[in-house]
Amino acid sequence: MKCFILGLLVLCFSFNVLSITYTTQIHSIDIGKNGEKHIVMLSDGHTAFIEPASENFIEEIERSLLNGDTVQITLDQNLNLTSIQTVSPEVAQPTDEIDPGDMISYTPSVVSLATATNVFQKMRRDYQYQSQCYNRAHIWTYEEYRRSALKSNKLFLFFTSRYIRKYNYKWWFHVTPMVYVGGTSQSNWMTLDRRYTGGPLTTRTWTNVFMYNDAFCPVVYQYSSYRNHQSEQYCYLIPTSMYFWQPLDIERQERTGYVKTQYFTSQTDYAYWEAF
Repeated sequence: MKCFILGLLVLCFSFNVLSITYTTQIHSIDIGKNGEKHIVMLSDGHTAFIEPASENFIEEIERSLLNGDTVQITLDQNLNLTSIQTVSPEVAQPTDEIDPGDMISYTPSVVSLATATNVFQKMRRDYQYQSQCYNRAHIWTYEEYRRSALKSNKLFLFFTSRYIRKYNYKWWFHVTPMVYVGGTSQSNWMTLDRRYTGGPLTTRTWTNVFMYNDAFCPVVYQYSSYRNHQSEQYCYLIPTSMYFWQPLDIERQERTGYVKTQYFTSQTDYAYWEAF
């Protein structure tokens, strides 16, 4: 089994009937109200829960978040946190040295449905079973860009705490490649999620794969529009260029104005390693 550590990524999984143990970092925590479980958003996209009676974990979580620690956590079969400890990273975090002078507009390619279907069918299927969605999406878009110069996009689906609590949901985000088919409006978006679907899908059809209640997911363009509005909706969509890798890229763009305008070798190398 492949085991590894990277600041933002899940690294080593160990499964048995009663628990899940793996290594990751803490992205954020959503404190429950009136007896609700607390939700821990992990940097790999997964979620963990803290029962109100186990609030002693919150101090450890907040300290790990503040320090940027890599942690080994154990969850029970209901994704409740049962233990957490700080561990030493084994692999350095990939870098992306962004020059503000490189900030340019991004004009995605417009393709036919036949081309989108052909791109979908060429996407690699030899991914690691426990690989992360953002690493798969990064390699799928990167390889197609090198193959055909297609300037595709990515579509991030963010699940709110309202949805996560309602369904004890295991993820707080998912991401897939996306292309413009026949035009440049939002209605022309087609997702290319090679792992979870059988072909190009409209955004609403794609989100319904993951939304148990078939909720409508509004499109927003800033991370704060998701982060600060957890109770109004069950989910949100944020489109990005193909160069964006993780939610932290979206957060940084809003916070600093830095926009990714290229692939970075350290990130694609790591994405290959983790996903394929």
